Amino acid sequence: MSFRRPSRSRFPVHVVLAIALASPLAGARAQERGTLTGKVTEASSGSPLSGASISVAGTQLGSIARADGSYRVQLPPGRYEVRARLLGYEVGRDSVTIVAGQSVTKDFSLAKAVTNLEQVVVTGTRRQDRTVTEAPTPIDVLSAKDIKSSGRTETAQIIQMLAPSFNFPRASISDGTDHVRPATLRGLGPDQLLVLVNGKRRHTSALVNVNAIGRGSAGVDLNAIPASAIDHIEVLRDGAAAQYGSDAIAGVINIILKSDVPTDLSTTVGQTSEGDGTVTQFAGSHSLHFGDAYLTLSGEYRFRDSTNRSLPDTRQQYFTGDPRNSKPPVQDHWQGDAKTTDYGLFGSFGKPLSTNAELYAFGGATQRNGKSAGFFRRPLDDRTVRSIHPDGFLPLITSDILDFSLGGGIKGTKAKWNYDLSLVHGYNRFDFGVDNSNNVSMGNASPTKFEAGGFHFAQSTVNFDVQRTVKWVLPQPISVALGSELRRDAYAIFRGEEASYIDDGVAVLDGPNKGARAAAGSQVFPGFRPSDEVNESRTNVAAYIDLETNLSKRLTVSAAARAEDYSDFGAATTGKFTSRLEIGRGLAIRGALATGFRAPSLAQSWFSSTATNFIGSPPVAVDNKTFPVTTPVAKLLGASPLQAEKSVNISYGVTFAPAPAFSLSVDFYRIDVKDRVVLTGNLITAQTVALLSANGYPGIGGARYFTNAIDSRTDGVDVVANYGVQVSTNGTLRLGAAYNNNINKVVHVKPTPSQLSSIGEAIFDRTARVAFERGQPRSNTRFTGDYGWKKFNAIVQLQRYGSIASAASVTNRSLDQIFTAKWITDANVSYQITNQFGLTFGADNFFDIYPDQVLPANSNSGTLPYTGATPFGFNGRYMFLRMNFRR
Repeated sequence: MSFRRPSRSRFPVHVVLAIALASPLAGARAQERGTLTGKVTEASSGSPLSGASISVAGTQLGSIARADGSYRVQLPPGRYEVRARLLGYEVGRDSVTIVAGQSVTKDFSLAKAVTNLEQVVVTGTRRQDRTVTEAPTPIDVLSAKDIKSSGRTETAQIIQMLAPSFNFPRASISDGTDHVRPATLRGLGPDQLLVLVNGKRRHTSALVNVNAIGRGSAGVDLNAIPASAIDHIEVLRDGAAAQYGSDAIAGVINIILKSDVPTDLSTTVGQTSEGDGTVTQFAGSHSLHFGDAYLTLSGEYRFRDSTNRSLPDTRQQYFTGDPRNSKPPVQDHWQGDAKTTDYGLFGSFGKPLSTNAELYAFGGATQRNGKSAGFFRRPLDDRTVRSIHPDGFLPLITSDILDFSLGGGIKGTKAKWNYDLSLVHGYNRFDFGVDNSNNVSMGNASPTKFEAGGFHFAQSTVNFDVQRTVKWVLPQPISVALGSELRRDAYAIFRGEEASYIDDGVAVLDGPNKGARAAAGSQVFPGFRPSDEVNESRTNVAAYIDLETNLSKRLTVSAAARAEDYSDFGAATTGKFTSRLEIGRGLAIRGALATGFRAPSLAQSWFSSTATNFIGSPPVAVDNKTFPVTTPVAKLLGASPLQAEKSVNISYGVTFAPAPAFSLSVDFYRIDVKDRVVLTGNLITAQTVALLSANGYPGIGGARYFTNAIDSRTDGVDVVANYGVQVSTNGTLRLGAAYNNNINKVVHVKPTPSQLSSIGEAIFDRTARVAFERGQPRSNTRFTGDYGWKKFNAIVQLQRYGSIASAASVTNRSLDQIFTAKWITDANVSYQITNQFGLTFGADNFFDIYPDQVLPANSNSGTLPYTGATPFGFNGRYMFLRMNFRR
């Protein structure tokens, strides 16, 4: 991989590439076509299989079966292999001869499959016929049935249940992260995972996580994509920066939306065994047809009430001598899920423009309103205006999150080239509010509700991709894919109302510290100040080439190279090479070598905010400010310009699929990342505060900034096994097992700048290191049993989440804690009452398992018993009922 700093001018390679590739396409003469029609049905019942895909081998042409199972494809004259596929069914194959101006009928009758091994994947390859078992890199396919099999209603939680290398911890009391929780793949950062929707890049959230797993990153808000709008999900567990872009270091999640499906309505209600956390969800999908065009709409409403597992607060609440101290302890904190209300509408559209071109569009919008809490402010606390809150107060953070995306383009075949020209725009806005709070520096005049400002992120991406198979000197044809990309990112922070950040000069009004300087800004989350406001953008130009061929009947190889040029971080070239060798019946070895780089996000370059952090043991409140590296304060503390992350990904493994009913894959990997972008530790010593004050920055209790502080190494192994058997005429048993072991190590920490070392600070301290290396489970094991008999279906899943660890103090190792591994059991049963109506009843965490409680010294004096890093949360048993109607 090569890398250089930004240049003043960049050659518009995307324009040249698009023109060069489009020229031969435009000059090709269209041929007269024939028509292929037919119907796809289920073998056992004869009922239509809507949503089945009809593909024509060697082309991009195809169709989707409608509600009555019918399909229609127009083809040039010739002989073709036609395939009918639907997840959960065996593949149907047949040959047809097309004659110009004539129609041919070909029906398919698909039998239920016991595995999904023949599913064609579009992630990790640009060929049109690659299946899961043939892929040279590990890919998981999560079907619509898998997605619906759980009581979980959030997309990220569903993926975590089905993909062991995926982690989605349940942060609590973590500011905005309570509302947009980060997710990781193979233990890497949320911003090192690329998310695609229908194969196109998905924009990230505007929120920067500063207090949880993935600290310092801005990842994709997966829960902004309603699960009810998803047809299936492909998870590529391998680095793919050379194929898709710089942020695919950990892998790729490709979410395929529903298209041209029958009417599907469902409602889910659920609650924890503690009587809280009520979930109510209404979802539906429906397709409209306008001649030969379709429009599929999927809407969802989801309400999730809060949960609270905090304990009574035994601390002294009032000043010494106040008789109210004799009151029994009460539950004044809120540790658990935020209260959220989501509204979402997604859609997909398709219309043939000619016999060899299709216009398509997809996208949607989600509105989320949330409410969570910070730490309770006691009556004796100087951050409490006692005339407003005589008994203290629990400040609340509210969110108003808008997420929007729209993409579209034209795809088809011209002069033997499959082409796809697309434009996608995405937008995410996060507005912070603060409720039940006060600004102490305003005294008795303080309001209790504040608009604290927020941020937004926008991304526009233009792609032009072409692919065809060519015959060359090699024994087998070569799949050649070429493409270009132009992307623009924009990031902005906007101020809150004045009362949310102002220091109005009023001192502490009463108590032992009467007359002392009062804390400024709204408690729990001081609003964004005018000095925090930014409005920055950048562009990125990229071009790639991707080659894939079979050197023999048993050996498949592919190579990809990608050149990218960022307007703010310069240019880089990355590459990937993969191979797969079949050494026996169903037995193959595979491997990949890839390089990658990730330019720091705009948020990491420009994020600025003030947050109240509780640090140390016992916790002490500190107003901690995050400074962009370009600011004088950050430079005073040793900050230097950010650099791009560079990575090397090596993977190798074996697959064994001797029969359609069984498969086993074992894949080892090593991922080295140099110059990882992280947040410094909280720089809060008295010497730091004194240094800032002496240089003209008084009133700052702590500081931090982004830096390329560490090099990391991730070693791991993925094991996936699937087995299916027909146990009777109407009975099918599917068994699955999966295991992931993942070890993150910090292999190098860059020297602490002299500005910090001279005042006793470290750029990456021990607490940050423990969180990085042990904050996520090193192992995850899953066993699944799925039994179906006639109209009855039962699923049981056992999942073991490995141990995690935390360090509460930089110096006091006695406060370190290991949270032991736990087994979680999920179970549900379904019954299809009629062909249209079905019921599912189940329980997640059936045996009501909770994580280990944190040490009292680390839990805000014993009031907060659990850590937010727990991968399965701490809500206990959750029971649900789902009703589904399909027509």
